[in-house]
Amino acid sequence: MDDIADPRSLDAALRRHGARAAKSLGQHFLVDRGVLASIVDAAELSANDDVLEIGPGPGVLTAALADHSRSVTTIEIDERMIAMLRETLGERDNVRIVRADALAVDLYVQAERRPTRIVANLPYQITTPLLERFIGDARRPPLVVVLVQEEVARRIVATAANERAPRERGYLSVFVESFAEARIVRRVPPRAFRPPPRVSSAVVALRTRERPAFAPLDERAFLRFVSDVFRHRRKQLRSALGHEAGIDRERAERALQETGIDPRRRAEELSVAQWVALATALGVPRE
Repeated sequence: MDDIADPRSLDAALRRHGARAAKSLGQHFLVDRGVLASIVDAAELSANDDVLEIGPGPGVLTAALADHSRSVTTIEIDERMIAMLRETLGERDNVRIVRADALAVDLYVQAERRPTRIVANLPYQITTPLLERFIGDARRPPLVVVLVQEEVARRIVATAANERAPRERGYLSVFVESFAEARIVRRVPPRAFRPPPRVSSAVVALRTRERPAFAPLDERAFLRFVSDVFRHRRKQLRSALGHEAGIDRERAERALQETGIDPRRRAEELSVAQWVALATALGVPRE
């Protein structure tokens, strides 16, 4: 069986199946063994772990995950990649291949056991909705490891204390911080992929919280509030609160004063704790 972690073997396998990376699906296949090892290490796998993998492509990362865990359930939408997975992983009895759209199915019922880890090489265009499904679900595992564009990785880990936050902190930052502690494990250059993308990527590890940081506020209401305010991130808070969030200026300034937040500040400058305090002062409902 070909070692598809080797670029030449991967190219040969793709040719056999008449397949190539699909731009429409954002496919870039990882072929760097050092990066593969970094992802596996970041996932902190043991023989008792059950991994859910999204977007395995030809299965380079899948094989590495299967070597270090009890089981891997891998979700793939591309039928060409399914055929390759069956060829490259068919002899492994701890790998389950599921053809499905990860955005359209309940990810947490695709395996016999609830996953203890999620690992994914995420296309840029669906990074946010998939992260919402990974960690916004009460069944989230303790650890999620994703490979994303470096620009997105910086947004994921941006905190209010980060000096680069005004440029990079946004709704995604607050969402992730509400459910997990995130860190960038390593940068990944374009040459680590086949075909190489035009931008650098990064491996991000998210250690999830048992309860979200905004509890006991209602999840949907809190996140909608944060999202609404960030739609006007260029405006000062006393003005931004009056647009999508629908809060009149007097009420907004009263809530900001009550929480000790300068009304001249902007959305990206608030910590999660300040978002929670402000949402509470403005009457965002509880669970």
